Amino acid sequence: MKADKEWVLAPLVLTLACALLVLPLWLQGGTQGHDLFHHLLSGHYFGRQLWQGELYPRWLMAMNGGFGSPTFFFYPPLPYYVSALFAGPEAPARHAIYPLLGSATLALLLSGAFAYLWLRRASGPGRALAASLLYLVLPYHVTMDLYARFALAEFWAFAWAPLILLGQDLAHRGQRQGLPLLILGLALLAFSHLPSLLLVMGLVSVRALWFAWLARSLAPCWLALGAQGLGLCMAGALLLPALADQDAISMELMRSGMFDFRRNFLDRLPQGLDDWRFRGHLGWFTLLTLALLLVAWGSARGRSQAEITCWGAIGLGACLMMLPPSQPLWTLLPPLQLVQFPWRLNLILLLATVALVAQVPPAPGPWRWLWWGLLALTLASSLVYVRHAPLTQAPDLRQVDALFAGKRSAREYRPQQTPRGAFSPSQLAWQGAFQAPITTEQPGVSWTLVRWQPRQLALVVTAPQPAKLILHQYDYPGWQASLDDALPLTVSANDHGLLQLWVPAGQHSLTLTLAARWPERAGNTLSLLGWLAWLWLIWRPTRQRAPGQDAPDRARQT
Repeated sequence: MKADKEWVLAPLVLTLACALLVLPLWLQGGTQGHDLFHHLLSGHYFGRQLWQGELYPRWLMAMNGGFGSPTFFFYPPLPYYVSALFAGPEAPARHAIYPLLGSATLALLLSGAFAYLWLRRASGPGRALAASLLYLVLPYHVTMDLYARFALAEFWAFAWAPLILLGQDLAHRGQRQGLPLLILGLALLAFSHLPSLLLVMGLVSVRALWFAWLARSLAPCWLALGAQGLGLCMAGALLLPALADQDAISMELMRSGMFDFRRNFLDRLPQGLDDWRFRGHLGWFTLLTLALLLVAWGSARGRSQAEITCWGAIGLGACLMMLPPSQPLWTLLPPLQLVQFPWRLNLILLLATVALVAQVPPAPGPWRWLWWGLLALTLASSLVYVRHAPLTQAPDLRQVDALFAGKRSAREYRPQQTPRGAFSPSQLAWQGAFQAPITTEQPGVSWTLVRWQPRQLALVVTAPQPAKLILHQYDYPGWQASLDDALPLTVSANDHGLLQLWVPAGQHSLTLTLAARWPERAGNTLSLLGWLAWLWLIWRPTRQRAPGQDAPDRARQT
């Protein structure tokens, strides 16, 4: 591929490939994936509040039947900023899937582009493009993560992972733009999907140790540690509230039941042609991806490149960590358990596979035919699964309408005071008694709403006697009330977890505000300082290349 055509042909091919991969989703209006309903509600109401002028909508006021949800005090917002741009200010709820598809399409395109830029450093343009296309079509990326799971946040992790690896490679070769790219990728991944952040930070650490071994210096380890620290600092606006306020929600649900890592190892395959269970096909696709990696690695026999061995070992290790015998290691490392699903290590397996394919073309003869045969089987299996699996079929619009009628958030993101069964489908009838924004048990009390906006409630109350008001927003740490803009009032939760407070007799103005507490304020400050430090890195004076930073180049030449 000629240099003057490379940067025209490669983006064109990747764009066409992405369009073909997501076209069925657009034509059928999404899928019935595991996380679809969570993303529909979160994306729609996040975008609506964003277009109303709230820069970072943490408290989604309309969720949970209009009682509010602290979802984005804990959940990464970046995929929804993108979907909000596609939605516009007046997006109808029934078509909330299309902005999400726009976000997923952009994520897929960026994943291909960044994969190409990363792989191009180690191979020619043709092989880099072929490996980038492989990155797009391997089953866990699109078939499972998008079609079967509709895991939008995790899907964005596939975009930032190759950008992070590109930055790490450039940084260790002493190139100026490498460290800022590495840090930026880590920050964007933190704002997209936290379990994938843990996995990629582990990958960056392993590669830093490999660089250090080649260079006989700890400098690569310090560089990786500093980059990870600054990247986390840049994401402090999300991370600090998410870590400090976990007692305010049902966070224990994120570590038990279906989220318990011990229940999510790959331990089965499909039982027959009509077995469309998710876990069985996930195991089958993982096995096929591992086979592609092993064949590519095996065809490199006789080559002495340490990087090939490193990626082969990383891919094989990632696969072993998805199997039940690895449970003692998961138990030994509690932070690793926050990944929840061991099979999420497919992200690392995919990265290792395409890195090997980019650097090691299959040798002539049996290796080549075996590899292409495995690839054909992998693609055929993916197509059959997308065509027939129940999870990949078009969503039922009646279910979408029912979803927006109740507006239930995920259980783990409801305030701790919320009754567990309050939003089960069989018990939603009680919601009808709370359609008005305010209720009271005392007679003769009247009020006029002045403001009913996210995190800000204001009204004028007239009470012939002291009265208890119930305001239909969930209680959450940070709610503050003041009477006549002067007298602070005590706010508590009633039996349903809603705000309640007493007001004295007479006519008064009442204001309630969900104020930013110290984790939110400190997190915002930390993020600001982190982004300023990142900008300084971009504009800092040029340094000379440190000794040993060209070790990867030397290793590639051996």
